Amino acid sequence: MNKKKKIVIISIVIVIIIALIVGVVIFLNTRNSNGDSKTSSGTTKISNLYDKLSKKEMFSFTTIIDDNNKEVYAKSSNVAYTDTIYNGDESKFIIKDGNSYLLNDDSKIYYTYQNNDVNFNKVLEQLDEIRNAELIEGKEEIEGKEYYYEEYSGFTNFAFKLSDTETEDVKTRFYFDGNDLVYIKTIIGDTQELLKIEITDKVDSTLFEIPTDYREM
Repeated sequence: MNKKKKIVIISIVIVIIIALIVGVVIFLNTRNSNGDSKTSSGTTKISNLYDKLSKKEMFSFTTIIDDNNKEVYAKSSNVAYTDTIYNGDESKFIIKDGNSYLLNDDSKIYYTYQNNDVNFNKVLEQLDEIRNAELIEGKEEIEGKEYYYEEYSGFTNFAFKLSDTETEDVKTRFYFDGNDLVYIKTIIGDTQELLKIEITDKVDSTLFEIPTDYREM
């Protein structure tokens, strides 16, 4: 083999190696740009959301199907608040001191449920149950925009109208815009329920107080 042929072969080998390196770099960058949920510490976006909310002094977590079906959950230190509208019927609770207080705005009265604080840590408990489970990652377009999602099986934690369904065939998808949770979809066979999600730490502190002009029943 003459010198010229050796140079040609070496050049081809170098080109192939460079192409392989470039291909690997492009593949890894593509995965990162598509919103791979795994951070450098190996956590998921749901786990990160749990950690973020658990450290906040105050936050609200709102789930919305439409104006007649939505829920506001808010928490401030040792007090929680829920405002649920289900098929147009509204119920409000303040949860503190181990009790739940049902507010009736029309009559300006409230009812006390002693030793009942089941929904005090509602959202954090829902996220905690899911955050270490196995997941499937993907992307899906919602209302004209593509979102990265994490899908978990066997949970109905965030279902609204489908909450009484058996968990065996249930899938829940959490859609993120960057690190912000923006939608949750519950899937059961051909049935789907999509919730719009709004999370903020700007909460009206009066939500956690029983109005002074309300009387107990």
